[in-house]
Amino acid sequence: MNAATTEYPNNLTVAQYHELTVGSAIHPALIKHNFFHIEGESVYDYLFISDKIPRKNAGRVTDGYIKMYQHLLLGGTWIQSLDPFKNWQPMEWGRIKPNFPRFDWEKGKPIKYESPPKTANRVTYFDVPNYILNLVARRYNVADIAQVLFAKRGKKLHVRSRKNGIRNGVLLPWLLQLGQTTATQ
Repeated sequence: MNAATTEYPNNLTVAQYHELTVGSAIHPALIKHNFFHIEGESVYDYLFISDKIPRKNAGRVTDGYIKMYQHLLLGGTWIQSLDPFKNWQPMEWGRIKPNFPRFDWEKGKPIKYESPPKTANRVTYFDVPNYILNLVARRYNVADIAQVLFAKRGKKLHVRSRKNGIRNGVLLPWLLQLGQTTATQ
């Protein structure tokens, strides 16, 4: 008897998809647009994006960096972000949540997310499908959700004031939060 196999979006493993949908209650459409399984040597292509990382003559990253991030060869969940300064195209910067995190001995806990080294941290802007934005707008009785969340003027992104996010005494859920998976909930 053949068991039907389930394919998860973006090559996510069963454990990764379960953590995102059940453990973090993230909508499947948000997962499809923003979370990807990566493993093996390709992890280095995502992480070593800075020209400030020391390299050998052939351009290879030095052994110290390879060793520091070798645990990521076993895979993890890459969290994609959109770049507001490049017309909301996917940005090169992102984060990976390792399947097997390394341990920070100074802080006494595992490192939950890894960012590209020697690169400034960026805000994660998730690719939220319009129908989900419309559901949020309908739930909070907002006519134009895009106008409430942000407005682009020239090349700068201006976040609207908090008072514009209040309708009938209810504050709209904010999409900018500290944790990557928390922000999509």
